[in-house]
Amino acid sequence: MEGFDGSEYLSGWGLSMIAVQMALKAAMELNVFNIIANAGPNAQLSSSLRPCKDGTTIKQERTYGLTPKSCSLVTDNVEVSSTPTVNFCTERVVVESFYMLKYAVLEADCHPFHKAHGVNVFEYLSKDPRLSREFNEAMTMNSKIVLDMVLKAYRGGFEETKEIMDVGGSIGTSVVKLVSVYPHIRGINFDLPHVIADAPEQPGVTHVAGDMFESLPNAETILLKFVLHDWGDDGCKKVLRNCWKALPENGKVIVVEYAIPQVLGNDPPSLNATVADLYMMILNTGGKERTLAEFEHLAKAAGFAQTKVFPIAHGIHVIEFLKSC
Repeated sequence: MEGFDGSEYLSGWGLSMIAVQMALKAAMELNVFNIIANAGPNAQLSSSLRPCKDGTTIKQERTYGLTPKSCSLVTDNVEVSSTPTVNFCTERVVVESFYMLKYAVLEADCHPFHKAHGVNVFEYLSKDPRLSREFNEAMTMNSKIVLDMVLKAYRGGFEETKEIMDVGGSIGTSVVKLVSVYPHIRGINFDLPHVIADAPEQPGVTHVAGDMFESLPNAETILLKFVLHDWGDDGCKKVLRNCWKALPENGKVIVVEYAIPQVLGNDPPSLNATVADLYMMILNTGGKERTLAEFEHLAKAAGFAQTKVFPIAHGIHVIEFLKSC
C-alpha cells in the first residue's frame, strides 16, 4: 500500500488497547502496584532476576517502578484509585459485550450488552451482588474525584441550597461529601432498592429507594451526576419531567456530564467524551454522550425555562436546568 511504512505498522499496535487493559487487570489481581508502592520510593521490580551460585540474585537491566499514572492504581492507604473502574471495565461480561458492537450498526435498536446477556446492565447488576458491589465501588471513586473538581470550579453553586437530592447517587458518596462541605444542606440519596441496600448510614443524609422513571420525592435541588448519559432521549425526558415535578418553582437540576465538543480533536476533552460515549453505547440502552446543544434541547423538552453552563475540567461540565427564569 502506497505511503504505508514500518513505523505506521508499529504505531498501529497502540490501537490494541484491550491488551493494555487486560495486562492492567492481571497486574491488579497480582497486587503489583501495591507491592511496589509499599516497598518504598527507591524500590524497583526487575522483569527477570538471574540467580547466582551464592544464592543471591542479579538484577537485569529492565526494571519497573511506579509512574504518575500507575500511582493512580494503588489502593493501599489512598483515598481514591482508578482500580475499581478498570476492574469493572475489564470484567468478562463487559468485554463480551464489545463483541456485539458491530450489531449496534447493523441492526436497528440493538444494544450490545443486552444482545450479549439478554438484559440491560442495571438489570444484570441487580441479580449479581458481586458485580454490583464492584460497579458501586467504581462509581464511588468516580464521585470522589469528579465532585472534588466540581466543588473547586462550581464555587457558589451550593452555598444557597438548603436541600439537595442526588438521583442515581449510588451508595451516597457525592451527597455525603456535599453535606460535609456545606453542613447547612439536608442531603437525600436516591437510587434503586438493591443499591440503597448497600448504602451506609451517614449523618445529615437520608437514603431513599425508588425508581426515577416512576416518580421522585420533592426536593429543592436535584443532582444528576453521570445519569443522563446512561439513557436515550426518551428516557432522559421522562427522568427530567419527574425532576421538574419534584422541584419547587425556583428549583433547579444540577447536571454533571461530559459534553462532546462540536468539533472533535486530539485533546483530552474529545478523547474522554469519545471513550465514554463508546462505553455508553456498549452498556446502556440508548446511552450516549451529548453536546451542550443536545442538553439544552432535553431541558426545554422537559419544561425547564433556562440552562446555564459551567465548564469544569477534562470535558466535564456542570449544567444547571432552571425551572423558572
